[in-house]
Amino acid sequence: MKRQLRDRGHVVLDKMSRAVAKSAPGKRGMRGELRSTRKQVARLRARVAVLEEEMQESRQLNRRLAEITDVVQELLVPIAQRDEEKLRERLDRFSASL
Repeated sequence: MKRQLRDRGHVVLDKMSRAVAKSAPGKRGMRGELRSTRKQVARLRARVAVLEEEMQESRQLNRRLAEITDVVQELLVPIAQRDEEKLRERLDRFSASL
């Protein structure tokens, strides 16, 4: 039953589309809509590209923040244990990584 309704709906839609396409105002309207839709798609593609770049930048910043957090943690443990040798070693390693 659904298939029959769907098939009949497609037939009606096809006939209506042909009638609109044959009329001059219908052609102009459809062309205008098509042009507008293409412009909108182009704008959306550009926006997606910008968002992808921003997302990549955010990932890089998050990775750097995680690295800095690890360094801070490595520095705090020797300070708490009063291990000056490890502290100096880790500070030197951190300075070298910059």
